Amino acid sequence: MKKNKLLKKGEHIVRILAEEGTGVLYIPCYGMKGTMPRWCEASEFEDYVSSTEAELLELHGMEIVPEEELEPGERNDARKRYTIIAPVLGCLEDEKIRAQMIERTAKEHGITKQTVRNYLKMYLAYNSISALVRKHRITKEKPMTEDEKNIRYAVNKYVYSRKKHSLNTAYKLMLKEKYTDSNGVLAEGYPSFNQFRYWYAKNKKYMSYYISREGKTGFMRNHRVLIGDNVQAFAAAPGVGMADSTIVDLYIVSDDRTKVVGRPVLAALLDGYSYLCLGYSLGWEGGEYSLQSLMVNVVTNKKEHCHKFGIEITEEEWPCGLPGCIVTDRGSDYAGNTYGQIAELGVKIINLEAYRADAKGVVEKFFDVIQNFFKPYLKGAGVVAEEYLERGSYFGNYKEKSCLTLKEFETILLRCIIHYNSKHIIRNFPFTEEMLGLEIKPYSNSIWKYGMEHLRGCNVLQDVTKEQIILTLLPRTDGSFSRFGLKVNGLRYFCEGFFERCLGGGKVTAAYDRTDVSCVWLFEEGKYTRFDLVEARYQNKDLEAVLAMKKKQNEIIEKEQQQSIQSEINLVSHIQTIKQNAMTGADPDVKNIRGTREEERKRRHINHVKEAGLQDD
Repeated sequence: MKKNKLLKKGEHIVRILAEEGTGVLYIPCYGMKGTMPRWCEASEFEDYVSSTEAELLELHGMEIVPEEELEPGERNDARKRYTIIAPVLGCLEDEKIRAQMIERTAKEHGITKQTVRNYLKMYLAYNSISALVRKHRITKEKPMTEDEKNIRYAVNKYVYSRKKHSLNTAYKLMLKEKYTDSNGVLAEGYPSFNQFRYWYAKNKKYMSYYISREGKTGFMRNHRVLIGDNVQAFAAAPGVGMADSTIVDLYIVSDDRTKVVGRPVLAALLDGYSYLCLGYSLGWEGGEYSLQSLMVNVVTNKKEHCHKFGIEITEEEWPCGLPGCIVTDRGSDYAGNTYGQIAELGVKIINLEAYRADAKGVVEKFFDVIQNFFKPYLKGAGVVAEEYLERGSYFGNYKEKSCLTLKEFETILLRCIIHYNSKHIIRNFPFTEEMLGLEIKPYSNSIWKYGMEHLRGCNVLQDVTKEQIILTLLPRTDGSFSRFGLKVNGLRYFCEGFFERCLGGGKVTAAYDRTDVSCVWLFEEGKYTRFDLVEARYQNKDLEAVLAMKKKQNEIIEKEQQQSIQSEINLVSHIQTIKQNAMTGADPDVKNIRGTREEERKRRHINHVKEAGLQDD
């Protein structure tokens, strides 16, 4: 089942929100009692058929107004209500955490929990921010003429198309398809080009035009309306982090400089108020590993971190601390449940809509600024630039000119970040009269320090340790207790003091490390308890290697299955033959069995010492 898919049975319509194993998370949309999202087995929807957004709206007799067409006041209300439920969306799949987040959000905004639930159900049911404001009743329009239907057909097929036909071309294609006979002769009474152009201009929808011709990505990047001061709306004081990742415009070589490895992934977390870089990660892996590395770096003492690279700084040059609120887009690194688990540390999570780079422009700009620091000075050392791709360019073979190892580049990157935080001038920062009076320097670390001392906002969580971050961001799965221990991912684990739990059984939640299955952590009531691996043959192996071993074992067993069954059939035949021969004429005496047994023992006794020639006869 696909996410956000609508399913229908009779007049009942549900929307699928997520799936895990054989379970699905759904919310009723029509014909059922309105409840919060809940889990059930996917088999319950086997007799449901696919439905559409249009069918849902038709059953309600409603029309959802696109966000871009809302009145300014309504649009602001919709965005405000979406901001309220955004933290809940980040932990939708876990009912317990979701309930806690709803209660926290309600207290924060001074509304009831039921209001938060109503906003959440409305947004999930219609899958639209506009549903948080109003829905319009569908009104009947004046019937279209045949010519208007033909013009609409041609506009939708040829103008609103990735082929990007001109109006003139679309008009001629319409005439050929709708107003010619079988011999290709143009019929009388066809609409003029002026009529075609008038109808198109009258009914043109700019969103439809741009999305159909350039795709949603092109529309959101190049044509979407940008209004308001999005960054300041999210970050009026220090403590609102904005995270993102990018591919560095530089090719890196292996440590022995014999091979080109590729372009590394750079992730960063910036304070939205002061533009301060709170942490970064650089490497070859994305996803949950990149996220974990980033968060660990955020809470790491930067003075000690830089010392490992031979760089000496003061703590004021690069302060650190985990923000109380983190804003991200719906990128792959932040789309899973693992990222949402950071809310357990008291961090508020805001997930922006797709392609809303302007709402976290601080981190987007950071990537440009940082790369512009080093790119001009690394020309001919693997830097990627558009002009290098031109024919005849001196740097056309920039991959072959790569020479920096990852550690060397990270040293350069660190110096760039230090300069960015402590000496790069923030020219467009909105300085207040108080800041001007205090002569606050236009550097990120100076603005951060001022904000921490004078402004009240989301508090930085100073007491979060590296171990807490790592354990919190580990992936989780279901485990079960049995007399064989705690079973997680098909492997058995044990911890002293859990004998009773093992005998009692039951399902639990466990955190695990994909790169080493040597241990897992039982997660209960916000606490982590380590369990060690029982099966020594899997010690220090990653999960993929373990699964590969089990798969190989199953393949070997499956390969020998037929021969084993055949051998067992032959064994049965031999046993039955011997039995039948033994039963023929058998009528043994059952008296004095003990004496008979002693005689038979003496008769069948073999002196193995004599038989081996170790003793004289």
